[in-house]
Amino acid sequence: MPRAKPDDSAMPATIDFLIRRRDLEVIGTPDSSVRRALRRGSLVRVAAGSYADLDVWNELEPIDRHRARVMAVAGRLRTAPVFSHFAAAALWGIRILGPWPTVVDVTLERASGGRSDGALRRHCTGLDGIEVLELDGLALTSPAQTAVDLARELPFADAVVALDSALHRRRRPTPLATEDQIARVVAATEGNRGYRRALASSGFATSLSDSVEESHSRVQLHLLGFPEPELQRRFALANSRHAEVDFYWPDFDHIGECDGRMKYRDPRILQGRTRDQVFFAEKGRENELRQQVRMFSRWEPRELYPPQQLYDRLVRDGLPSSKPRPAPRWRT
Repeated sequence: MPRAKPDDSAMPATIDFLIRRRDLEVIGTPDSSVRRALRRGSLVRVAAGSYADLDVWNELEPIDRHRARVMAVAGRLRTAPVFSHFAAAALWGIRILGPWPTVVDVTLERASGGRSDGALRRHCTGLDGIEVLELDGLALTSPAQTAVDLARELPFADAVVALDSALHRRRRPTPLATEDQIARVVAATEGNRGYRRALASSGFATSLSDSVEESHSRVQLHLLGFPEPELQRRFALANSRHAEVDFYWPDFDHIGECDGRMKYRDPRILQGRTRDQVFFAEKGRENELRQQVRMFSRWEPRELYPPQQLYDRLVRDGLPSSKPRPAPRWRT
């Protein structure tokens, strides 16, 4: 089985904060103490026999919580499965749009049998032709395989988010997957369930979306009938600086950006700065950009549902749409 090269794109398999029942037994902690902590809410059950301190758990991103769940389940299995779908996505660091599941996905041979239960969701579809890698001792589907597997099952917007995340160009040292790798995996699924869904979403996917919010926005812009934007257009700023904007419509000299809150929380983005410093730097950047273009539109992720909010904002700002305003119950 090929082994994945270690880099900061994939998440390491060690979860230092997990409290395992077997470790508690070694130090003589009775089960009654664990049950009391669970009732009080100071301890969270991650999976059978594995727990986490509530304060630590609450500080984790959803993707890290699911990764912890995968590792907790992996430590209890007698045989080593191939982790796939959402489980593999969490381990690779592939982002998703919706909530993470409470079960752990594994793919097995067709003859394996066995039903899904409270811990595992078994995909008994066989491993022939499935790209599998080893990461920190675990067997899991490759990033391209993982993203395509999700794209075959998820709605269009969710599928694009996963594929964009796997293709993301800013991953270091390299992206998790390439367009050619994605296309090869999609082609291998032809004739199987979800092929057309994966084909459509992979054709729309890009390496240029820098966040879940950008990917989701791009899908909504497309479905709402707005012109196709240029992604990551670079603008010169003062003092030899530059800015890459989420969306730019050159025919209308119009910038669009989705303002996610992660930039005010992520230590990698903060880089030692306070939230206020990042906020005022962002405002200064926006003011400089506004002076260079005819229109600048900004929206928050919460304005993507219902889609009438984004439609109304952009039409009001002068961006034309080829479609009428969506009906109130319209969904992606």
